[in-house]
Amino acid sequence: MDKNEFISIFDSLIFNTSTRDYYGEKEFFNVGYWHSDTQNQHEACFNLMEKLLEFIPRKQGNILDVGCGLGATTSHLLNYYSPADVVGINISRKQIERSIVNAPGCKFICMDAVQMEFEDDFFDNIICVEAAFYFNTREKFLKEAMRVLKPGGNLILADLIFDTTKYFGDLIVPENIVKDKDIEDYKRLYQQAGFQPIEFVEATEVCWKIHYRDLKSSIIEEFNTGKIDEETYNFNVVAIDALLDSSSIDYLLVSVKKPVNLM
Repeated sequence: MDKNEFISIFDSLIFNTSTRDYYGEKEFFNVGYWHSDTQNQHEACFNLMEKLLEFIPRKQGNILDVGCGLGATTSHLLNYYSPADVVGINISRKQIERSIVNAPGCKFICMDAVQMEFEDDFFDNIICVEAAFYFNTREKFLKEAMRVLKPGGNLILADLIFDTTKYFGDLIVPENIVKDKDIEDYKRLYQQAGFQPIEFVEATEVCWKIHYRDLKSSIIEEFNTGKIDEETYNFNVVAIDALLDSSSIDYLLVSVKKPVNLM
């Protein structure tokens, strides 16, 4: 699949009316982080951003939002950073247009995460929420992130590792598979890019699993109230049950740094 086909498919998913209704007016599109008292998907998405930003104790300097979606993640960064210090990139011009509306004052650029057009040592921080596994490839992105980060800079991610692409179809390049979900193999990608220290938090249950249970409940409610037909209901429930039953996917929160003293 070429880049234009990927953008077309992903845009159709992210601008789907039913999807947008579930995620709410802020236009987040991630699985979120679900505490025991989390009430809905929007709140879970807010929680995920807060959880990731805990990895940056001193929120200073500038920050790059890679794969910024419709700008909800970027907008959340404005709780900690001034608009002049926030940049978002995405390969979809349509999504960039929406990001400009959702995060006014921030700079948005249509740009490929594996070929960033920034100078070396440019950003203090980079955040990437549920996007790195789509890039062609994750390894190339990490090398670019290492290049554009300042020494001592932070890279934080919410990322998926998987040992098959069958649940994602052509949206995922095979090179991003992590065989047997081997965390050491995944860690080596960061080490080879030059990052250290490296911290992973396993969050499959509180992010991935609870999200899909909640989404399934939402679809059941839509069917019971006549908002969707039986064919749509069956298709979605079967797909969600397959994801919930799968042991092929893990969800990780990741925090790494570019060393201050590079050899």
